[in-house]
Amino acid sequence: MPLDPRFLAESGRAVFTGNELLVKGCLETEGGVSLLTGYPGSPVAGFFDCLSDISDLLKGKGVRAFQANNEALSVAALNGSQMLPCRGIAAMKSVGVHVASDALALGNLAGAHPEGGAVLIAGDDPWCESTQVPADSRFLLEHLRMPVLEPGDPQQVKDWIGLSFALSRVAGLYIGYVVITAQADGGGTVICRPNCFPDLNTHQRRQLETAQVDLNKVLLPPRTWQEELRIPERFARTIAEARRLGVNRIIPAARSYGGVAPLGFIVTGMAGPYLAHVLADLGLVGAFPVLQMGMSYPADVSLVDEFAGLVDERDGLALRLNAASNSAGLGDRGFGGHGRRLGRGGGGRRFGAGRGLGRSRGRLRGLCQLAFLGDQGEALGGTLFLVS
Repeated sequence: MPLDPRFLAESGRAVFTGNELLVKGCLETEGGVSLLTGYPGSPVAGFFDCLSDISDLLKGKGVRAFQANNEALSVAALNGSQMLPCRGIAAMKSVGVHVASDALALGNLAGAHPEGGAVLIAGDDPWCESTQVPADSRFLLEHLRMPVLEPGDPQQVKDWIGLSFALSRVAGLYIGYVVITAQADGGGTVICRPNCFPDLNTHQRRQLETAQVDLNKVLLPPRTWQEELRIPERFARTIAEARRLGVNRIIPAARSYGGVAPLGFIVTGMAGPYLAHVLADLGLVGAFPVLQMGMSYPADVSLVDEFAGLVDERDGLALRLNAASNSAGLGDRGFGGHGRRLGRGGGGRRFGAGRGLGRSRGRLRGLCQLAFLGDQGEALGGTLFLVS
């Protein structure tokens, strides 16, 4: 079967499914990805179908791509890849992240190679539409001390694979890359870039010398607790890099309020595209400042504080539409409300959290309208709307 030309595209636009975007993102990663592995399960089973479809291309370039016998074994391979300057990625569904958690904890603490990088794609099915249990992998990734990236639109799903490797290298942390059913089973039109393939590959093998193995990568006491003490510093470097790369960024309001805006949004993952869609429907594109928290854990607290200065937060309103704000540590910043009343003095309307932003667009529409009208036709002050 001839190779699908979309996977060779170096420019222009092409349509991909979500799982195909993950593979194309690996192909476009600067320096190339040497290892692609994991274990299939909804919603990322299509990732492995795609690898099979382009297997001739991968084999020809010396890329090691295979389906492991289980998730733990795939992460064992990922850990092994970090003994050399290789970029490696493993994909699995949320339940599989639990299976692989032991190997992930050790690999993340020992650290990715400074010239390599390790990424874990966690496929989440939040409403149990195609797998056995609903899950939110962000809580487990936080427990494993792995930074969490949550892409939003299809372009981000593809392009942030390469950014994840850059984040992994800066402090040696494994990056958790969370995609949900709507993203993996969906897709969209994206701008393509040239593919890159690794110099270190199955055609250019390198012999590992036991005498040259860095014993600091072997986690036994007292090295284990010594590495644990370095986690805050590694987090700080990763947060700084996420801001530099634009994964975390403030999108200022295009409209001038002569001071602070009446409403602000903090978004992660699919909340970003949903918000953009609703604001476009209302003719309010650029009307409010938006904080894109593409890396939801660890939280960039200083960036949240900077964003809060753009919004009139006298009433401290926050609506949390799912668990991301808690996982990101944002609840500790005083934004941990859930379905609070709008308006001053506890009056106004109540908006519940529902089952996430996708089921709450009507509430979001009402919030945007109230930002200008209020209950008495006046501007609604004191609102910081947290969408995550």
